[in-house]
Amino acid sequence: MKYLLPNISSRNQVSEPTNLYEIDLVKQWLNISPGTIIKTTNSSKITIINVGTRNKHEGPDIKDAILIINDKVVNGPVECHICTSDWYKHKHHQNPAYQSVILHVVRKLNGGIVTPIIPTVLLKHDIHFSNKCSLNSINKSSHLFNTIMHNSHNRWLDKINIYNGYHDNQKLLIKLLIINGFRILGAGGNSTQFMKLANNLNYDKFQYLTMQECEKYLWDTSLQLKIKWVRCGIRPAQQPQNRMKLAAELIHYFLHLDFNVLPSFSKVKSLVAIYLPSAAGKGIQTELLGNILIPFYAARALYFNKIEDYQNYYEIWNNLKLPNAYRKFAKRFGTILQSTQLKSFSLLQGLITINNNWCSKNLCHLCPLKEENYVNS
Repeated sequence: MKYLLPNISSRNQVSEPTNLYEIDLVKQWLNISPGTIIKTTNSSKITIINVGTRNKHEGPDIKDAILIINDKVVNGPVECHICTSDWYKHKHHQNPAYQSVILHVVRKLNGGIVTPIIPTVLLKHDIHFSNKCSLNSINKSSHLFNTIMHNSHNRWLDKINIYNGYHDNQKLLIKLLIINGFRILGAGGNSTQFMKLANNLNYDKFQYLTMQECEKYLWDTSLQLKIKWVRCGIRPAQQPQNRMKLAAELIHYFLHLDFNVLPSFSKVKSLVAIYLPSAAGKGIQTELLGNILIPFYAARALYFNKIEDYQNYYEIWNNLKLPNAYRKFAKRFGTILQSTQLKSFSLLQGLITINNNWCSKNLCHLCPLKEENYVNS
Protein backbone atom coordinates (compact mmCIF):
# COMPACT_ATOMS: atom_id res chain seq x y z
CA MET A 1 0.00 0.00 0.00
CA LYS A 2 1.41 3.40 -0.95
CA TYR A 3 0.79 6.91 0.25
CA LEU A 4 1.31 9.72 -2.25
CA LEU A 5 1.51 13.43 -1.82
CA PRO A 6 -1.89 15.04 -2.35
CA ASN A 7 -2.49 17.00 -5.50
CA ILE A 8 -2.78 20.48 -4.05
CA SER A 9 -4.49 21.82 -7.16
CA SER A 10 -7.13 19.09 -7.22
CA ARG A 11 -10.69 20.29 -6.63
CA ASN A 12 -11.76 16.80 -5.56
CA GLN A 13 -9.44 16.66 -2.56
CA VAL A 14 -11.00 15.01 0.48
CA SER A 15 -11.35 17.57 3.25
CA GLU A 16 -9.83 16.98 6.66
CA PRO A 17 -12.08 16.60 9.69
CA THR A 18 -12.64 19.70 11.78
CA ASN A 19 -10.99 18.25 14.90
CA LEU A 20 -7.48 16.90 14.39
CA TYR A 21 -5.72 15.00 17.15
CA GLU A 22 -2.21 13.61 17.18
CA ILE A 23 -3.38 10.58 19.16
CA ASP A 24 -5.58 9.56 16.20
CA LEU A 25 -2.55 9.75 13.94
CA VAL A 26 -0.52 7.68 16.39
CA LYS A 27 -3.25 5.01 16.52
CA GLN A 28 -3.49 5.02 12.72
CA TRP A 29 0.25 4.42 12.44
CA LEU A 30 0.15 1.60 15.01
CA ASN A 31 -2.54 -0.16 12.96
CA ILE A 32 -0.40 -0.47 9.83
CA SER A 33 0.51 -4.08 9.06
CA PRO A 34 4.10 -5.32 8.69
CA GLY A 35 5.25 -5.43 5.08
CA THR A 36 3.34 -2.29 4.10
CA ILE A 37 5.28 -0.03 1.72
CA ILE A 38 4.89 3.69 2.28
CA LYS A 39 6.03 6.49 0.03
CA THR A 40 7.65 9.50 1.66
CA THR A 41 7.15 13.14 0.68
CA ASN A 42 10.23 12.96 -1.53
CA SER A 43 8.96 9.74 -3.20
CA SER A 44 11.35 7.39 -1.41
CA LYS A 45 9.99 4.00 -0.33
CA ILE A 46 9.87 2.79 3.24
CA THR A 47 8.97 -0.78 4.18
CA ILE A 48 7.48 -1.32 7.62
CA ILE A 49 8.82 -4.31 9.51
CA ASN A 50 7.43 -3.28 12.90
CA VAL A 51 5.46 -0.10 13.64
CA GLY A 52 6.81 -0.04 17.20
CA THR A 53 4.89 0.66 20.38
CA ARG A 54 3.30 3.78 21.78
CA ASN A 55 5.48 5.80 24.15
CA LYS A 56 3.32 7.07 27.01
CA HIS A 57 6.16 9.02 28.57
CA GLU A 58 8.54 11.82 27.57
CA GLY A 59 10.04 11.83 24.09
CA PRO A 60 8.83 10.72 20.66
CA ASP A 61 5.32 9.26 20.25
CA ILE A 62 6.44 5.81 19.04
CA LYS A 63 9.40 3.76 20.22
CA ASP A 64 11.24 0.74 18.81
CA ALA A 65 9.92 0.95 15.25
CA ILE A 66 11.78 -1.14 12.66
CA LEU A 67 11.78 0.15 9.07
CA ILE A 68 13.67 -0.44 5.84
CA ILE A 69 14.82 2.98 4.62
CA ASN A 70 17.08 3.28 1.57
CA ASP A 71 17.64 -0.49 1.62
CA LYS A 72 18.86 -0.37 5.23
CA VAL A 73 17.09 -1.74 8.31
CA VAL A 74 16.66 1.12 10.78
CA ASN A 75 15.45 0.83 14.38
CA GLY A 76 14.28 3.83 16.37
CA PRO A 77 11.50 6.19 17.41
CA VAL A 78 8.81 7.75 15.22
CA GLU A 79 7.24 11.16 15.85
CA CYS A 80 3.70 12.09 14.78
CA HIS A 81 2.35 15.59 14.13
CA ILE A 82 -0.72 17.11 12.54
CA CYS A 83 1.42 19.58 10.54
CA THR A 84 5.02 19.31 9.42
CA SER A 85 5.77 22.68 10.99
CA ASP A 86 4.87 21.29 14.43
CA TRP A 87 8.35 19.75 14.55
CA TYR A 88 9.73 23.27 14.90
CA LYS A 89 6.76 24.65 16.83
CA HIS A 90 7.35 22.04 19.53
CA LYS A 91 11.11 22.78 19.40
CA HIS A 92 12.03 19.17 18.65
CA HIS A 93 14.97 20.40 16.56
CA GLN A 94 16.47 21.74 19.81
CA ASN A 95 15.69 18.68 21.94
CA PRO A 96 18.35 15.91 22.07
CA ALA A 97 15.61 13.35 22.83
CA TYR A 98 14.40 13.69 19.23
CA GLN A 99 17.77 13.40 17.49
CA SER A 100 17.32 9.65 17.05
CA VAL A 101 13.88 9.90 15.37
CA ILE A 102 13.91 7.87 12.15
CA LEU A 103 10.56 8.97 10.68
CA HIS A 104 8.20 11.94 10.88
CA VAL A 105 4.53 10.99 10.31
CA VAL A 106 2.20 13.90 9.57
CA ARG A 107 -1.41 14.52 8.66
CA LYS A 108 -0.74 17.44 6.32
CA LEU A 109 2.00 19.60 4.88
CA ASN A 110 1.93 23.29 5.60
CA GLY A 111 4.00 26.11 4.23
CA GLY A 112 6.05 23.67 2.21
CA ILE A 113 7.94 22.76 5.37
CA VAL A 114 9.39 19.27 5.53
CA THR A 115 11.48 18.00 8.43
CA PRO A 116 15.13 18.24 7.37
CA ILE A 117 17.06 14.96 6.99
CA ILE A 118 14.32 12.89 8.63
CA PRO A 119 12.05 11.07 6.14
CA THR A 120 8.49 12.39 6.28
CA VAL A 121 5.34 10.37 5.57
CA LEU A 122 1.92 11.86 4.88
CA LEU A 123 -1.01 9.81 6.24
CA LYS A 124 -4.46 11.05 5.23
CA HIS A 125 -7.31 10.55 7.69
CA ASP A 126 -9.46 8.61 5.22
CA ILE A 127 -6.96 5.73 4.95
CA HIS A 128 -7.92 3.22 7.59
CA PHE A 129 -6.21 0.19 9.02
CA SER A 130 -7.46 -2.32 11.54
CA ASN A 131 -5.53 -4.73 13.69
CA LYS A 132 -8.30 -4.82 16.28
CA CYS A 133 -8.60 -8.19 17.94
CA SER A 134 -11.14 -10.25 15.98
CA LEU A 135 -11.56 -12.91 18.67
CA ASN A 136 -15.20 -13.17 19.72
CA SER A 137 -17.75 -15.52 21.24
CA ILE A 138 -18.43 -17.04 17.81
CA ASN A 139 -14.91 -17.92 16.66
CA LYS A 140 -13.34 -18.59 20.06
CA SER A 141 -11.93 -22.07 20.57
CA SER A 142 -13.77 -24.47 22.82
CA HIS A 143 -10.30 -25.16 24.27
CA LEU A 144 -9.61 -21.47 24.90
CA PHE A 145 -9.08 -21.73 28.66
CA ASN A 146 -6.82 -24.78 28.33
CA THR A 147 -4.76 -23.02 25.67
CA ILE A 148 -4.29 -19.97 27.89
CA MET A 149 -3.26 -22.11 30.85
CA HIS A 150 -0.88 -24.15 28.70
CA ASN A 151 0.88 -20.89 27.79
CA SER A 152 0.72 -19.87 31.44
CA HIS A 153 2.57 -23.03 32.44
CA ASN A 154 5.26 -22.31 29.87
CA ARG A 155 5.74 -18.86 31.39
CA TRP A 156 5.92 -20.43 34.86
CA LEU A 157 8.72 -22.70 33.66
CA ASP A 158 10.54 -19.71 32.16
CA LYS A 159 10.42 -17.93 35.52
CA ILE A 160 11.84 -21.00 37.27
CA ASN A 161 14.55 -21.74 34.72
CA ILE A 162 16.01 -18.24 35.18
CA TYR A 163 17.79 -19.56 38.30
CA ASN A 164 19.36 -22.61 36.65
CA GLY A 165 23.12 -22.59 37.18
CA TYR A 166 22.98 -20.07 40.05
CA HIS A 167 21.90 -22.23 43.00
CA ASP A 168 25.46 -23.00 44.16
CA ASN A 169 26.58 -19.35 44.05
CA GLN A 170 24.62 -17.40 46.65
CA LYS A 171 26.22 -14.06 45.75
CA LEU A 172 25.21 -14.30 42.10
CA LEU A 173 21.80 -15.65 43.11
CA ILE A 174 21.13 -12.59 45.29
CA LYS A 175 22.16 -10.27 42.46
CA LEU A 176 19.87 -12.09 40.02
CA LEU A 177 16.94 -11.85 42.45
CA ILE A 178 17.52 -8.13 42.94
CA ILE A 179 17.76 -7.50 39.20
CA ASN A 180 14.49 -9.37 38.61
CA GLY A 181 12.87 -7.54 41.51
CA PHE A 182 14.01 -4.15 40.26
CA ARG A 183 12.53 -4.93 36.84
CA ILE A 184 9.14 -5.38 38.54
CA LEU A 185 9.57 -2.10 40.44
CA GLY A 186 10.17 -0.30 37.17
CA ALA A 187 7.04 -1.63 35.46
CA GLY A 188 5.19 1.14 33.64
CA GLY A 189 8.18 2.96 32.18
CA ASN A 190 11.34 2.58 34.32
CA SER A 191 12.20 -1.13 34.00
CA THR A 192 15.34 -0.44 31.94
CA GLN A 193 16.43 2.25 34.36
CA PHE A 194 15.96 0.07 37.45
CA MET A 195 17.74 -2.88 35.84
CA LYS A 196 20.68 -0.62 34.88
CA LEU A 197 20.85 0.49 38.50
CA ALA A 198 20.72 -3.10 39.77
CA ASN A 199 23.54 -4.16 37.45
CA ASN A 200 25.86 -1.42 38.71
CA LEU A 201 25.53 -1.75 42.49
CA ASN A 202 28.23 -2.82 44.93
CA TYR A 203 26.29 -5.50 46.80
CA ASP A 204 29.01 -6.08 49.38
CA LYS A 205 28.47 -2.53 50.57
CA PHE A 206 24.84 -3.16 51.59
CA GLN A 207 25.90 -5.38 54.49
CA TYR A 208 27.00 -2.27 56.38
CA LEU A 209 24.21 0.15 55.44
CA THR A 210 21.05 1.03 57.29
CA MET A 211 17.81 1.18 55.30
CA GLN A 212 18.06 4.97 55.00
CA GLU A 213 21.71 4.77 53.92
CA CYS A 214 20.80 2.08 51.42
CA GLU A 215 18.12 4.27 49.85
CA LYS A 216 20.54 7.22 49.67
CA TYR A 217 23.19 5.00 48.08
CA LEU A 218 20.69 3.93 45.40
CA TRP A 219 19.87 7.54 44.56
CA ASP A 220 23.55 8.57 44.53
CA THR A 221 24.40 5.65 42.24
CA SER A 222 21.58 6.56 39.86
CA LEU A 223 23.00 10.10 39.66
CA GLN A 224 26.49 8.78 38.95
CA LEU A 225 25.08 6.57 36.20
CA LYS A 226 23.12 9.57 34.86
CA ILE A 227 19.95 7.52 34.80
CA LYS A 228 17.06 9.45 33.29
CA TRP A 229 13.96 8.46 35.23
CA VAL A 230 10.63 8.57 33.43
CA ARG A 231 8.00 10.47 35.40
CA CYS A 232 5.50 11.67 32.83
CA GLY A 233 2.63 9.18 32.47
CA ILE A 234 3.75 7.14 35.49
CA ARG A 235 1.20 6.44 38.21
CA PRO A 236 2.03 8.09 41.57
CA ALA A 237 2.73 4.78 43.32
CA GLN A 238 5.11 3.78 40.51
CA GLN A 239 7.09 7.03 40.49
CA PRO A 240 10.82 6.35 41.04
CA GLN A 241 10.89 8.43 44.24
CA ASN A 242 8.16 6.16 45.66
CA ARG A 243 9.76 2.95 44.43
CA MET A 244 13.32 3.64 45.69
CA LYS A 245 12.47 2.93 49.33
CA LEU A 246 10.88 -0.36 48.28
CA ALA A 247 14.03 -1.11 46.23
CA ALA A 248 16.15 -0.67 49.38
CA GLU A 249 13.78 -2.94 51.31
CA LEU A 250 13.94 -5.55 48.56
CA ILE A 251 17.74 -5.61 48.76
CA HIS A 252 17.63 -6.14 52.53
CA TYR A 253 15.01 -8.86 52.06
CA PHE A 254 17.23 -10.91 49.75
CA LEU A 255 20.39 -10.26 51.79
CA HIS A 256 18.72 -11.77 54.87
CA LEU A 257 17.12 -14.67 53.03
CA ASP A 258 17.81 -18.20 54.29
CA PHE A 259 18.46 -20.05 51.04
CA ASN A 260 18.28 -23.46 52.73
CA VAL A 261 14.69 -23.05 53.94
CA LEU A 262 11.53 -23.54 51.88
CA PRO A 263 8.88 -21.51 53.71
CA SER A 264 5.14 -22.01 53.48
CA PHE A 265 3.11 -19.46 51.56
CA SER A 266 1.82 -17.87 54.79
CA LYS A 267 5.42 -17.54 55.96
CA VAL A 268 6.44 -15.90 52.67
CA LYS A 269 3.58 -13.40 52.98
CA SER A 270 4.57 -12.59 56.56
CA LEU A 271 8.18 -12.04 55.47
CA VAL A 272 6.95 -9.69 52.75
CA ALA A 273 4.92 -7.75 55.33
CA ILE A 274 7.95 -7.49 57.64
CA TYR A 275 10.73 -6.77 55.16
CA LEU A 276 8.77 -4.93 52.46
CA PRO A 277 6.43 -2.53 54.30
CA SER A 278 6.46 -0.14 51.34
CA ALA A 279 4.78 -2.82 49.24
CA ALA A 280 1.51 -2.06 50.94
CA GLY A 281 -0.62 -2.38 47.82
CA LYS A 282 -1.93 -5.83 47.00
CA GLY A 283 -1.04 -5.31 43.34
CA ILE A 284 2.72 -4.85 43.82
CA GLN A 285 2.77 -7.59 46.48
CA THR A 286 1.16 -10.04 44.08
CA GLU A 287 3.54 -9.02 41.27
CA LEU A 288 6.57 -9.64 43.51
CA LEU A 289 5.15 -12.94 44.76
CA GLY A 290 4.09 -14.18 41.32
CA ASN A 291 7.07 -13.00 39.31
CA ILE A 292 9.91 -13.43 41.81
CA LEU A 293 9.39 -15.10 45.18
CA ILE A 294 7.11 -18.08 44.45
CA PRO A 295 9.00 -19.11 41.25
CA PHE A 296 12.29 -18.72 43.13
CA TYR A 297 11.22 -20.98 45.99
CA ALA A 298 9.85 -23.48 43.48
CA ALA A 299 13.22 -23.45 41.72
CA ARG A 300 14.93 -24.11 45.06
CA ALA A 301 12.51 -26.97 45.73
CA LEU A 302 13.55 -28.62 42.46
CA TYR A 303 17.19 -28.00 43.31
CA PHE A 304 16.67 -29.83 46.63
CA ASN A 305 14.62 -32.50 44.80
CA LYS A 306 11.56 -31.75 46.94
CA ILE A 307 8.88 -32.40 44.35
CA GLU A 308 5.94 -32.09 46.74
CA ASP A 309 7.10 -28.60 47.80
CA TYR A 310 7.51 -27.67 44.14
CA GLN A 311 3.94 -28.77 43.38
CA ASN A 312 2.64 -26.78 46.37
CA TYR A 313 4.36 -23.63 45.13
CA TYR A 314 2.90 -24.12 41.66
CA GLU A 315 -0.58 -24.51 43.16
CA ILE A 316 -0.07 -21.33 45.17
CA TRP A 317 1.07 -19.50 42.02
CA ASN A 318 -2.02 -20.67 40.16
CA ASN A 319 -4.25 -19.29 42.90
CA LEU A 320 -2.74 -15.80 43.12
CA LYS A 321 -5.24 -13.01 42.48
CA LEU A 322 -4.64 -9.41 41.46
CA PRO A 323 -6.95 -6.65 42.73
CA ASN A 324 -7.45 -5.51 39.14
CA ALA A 325 -7.03 -7.03 35.71
CA TYR A 326 -4.41 -5.63 33.36
CA ARG A 327 -6.27 -2.90 31.49
CA LYS A 328 -5.05 -3.98 28.06
CA PHE A 329 -6.31 -7.54 28.49
CA ALA A 330 -9.54 -6.51 30.16
CA LYS A 331 -10.31 -4.41 27.11
CA ARG A 332 -9.32 -7.11 24.63
CA PHE A 333 -10.74 -10.20 26.33
CA GLY A 334 -13.47 -8.71 28.53
CA THR A 335 -16.24 -10.18 26.36
CA ILE A 336 -14.58 -13.61 26.22
CA LEU A 337 -13.39 -14.11 29.79
CA GLN A 338 -15.05 -13.36 33.12
CA SER A 339 -13.80 -10.47 35.24
CA THR A 340 -12.74 -12.90 37.99
CA GLN A 341 -10.68 -14.87 35.47
CA LEU A 342 -8.96 -11.70 34.28
CA LYS A 343 -7.77 -11.08 37.84
CA SER A 344 -6.08 -14.48 37.99
CA PHE A 345 -2.32 -13.91 37.99
CA SER A 346 -1.54 -17.21 36.29
CA LEU A 347 -4.18 -16.75 33.59
CA LEU A 348 -2.83 -13.27 32.85
CA GLN A 349 0.63 -14.80 32.46
CA GLY A 350 -0.80 -17.03 29.75
CA LEU A 351 -2.32 -14.01 28.02
CA ILE A 352 1.04 -12.22 28.19
CA THR A 353 2.68 -15.15 26.40
CA ILE A 354 -0.04 -15.20 23.73
CA ASN A 355 0.25 -11.44 23.33
CA ASN A 356 4.05 -11.65 22.92
CA ASN A 357 3.96 -14.56 20.46
CA TRP A 358 0.93 -13.65 18.36
CA CYS A 359 -0.81 -10.33 19.08
CA SER A 360 2.26 -8.07 19.14
CA LYS A 361 3.51 -9.70 15.92
CA ASN A 362 0.21 -9.08 14.09
CA LEU A 363 -0.36 -12.81 13.71
CA CYS A 364 -4.08 -12.55 14.40
CA HIS A 365 -4.83 -15.06 11.64
CA LEU A 366 -2.83 -17.67 13.58
CA CYS A 367 -4.32 -16.88 16.99
CA PRO A 368 -4.39 -20.14 19.02
CA LEU A 369 -7.51 -18.94 20.85
CA LYS A 370 -9.61 -19.22 17.70
CA GLU A 371 -11.37 -22.47 16.91
CA GLU A 372 -9.85 -22.90 13.45
CA ASN A 373 -6.31 -22.41 14.79
CA TYR A 374 -6.50 -24.69 17.81
CA VAL A 375 -3.76 -27.32 17.97
CA ASN A 376 -3.89 -30.01 20.62
CA SER A 377 -0.52 -29.72 22.31
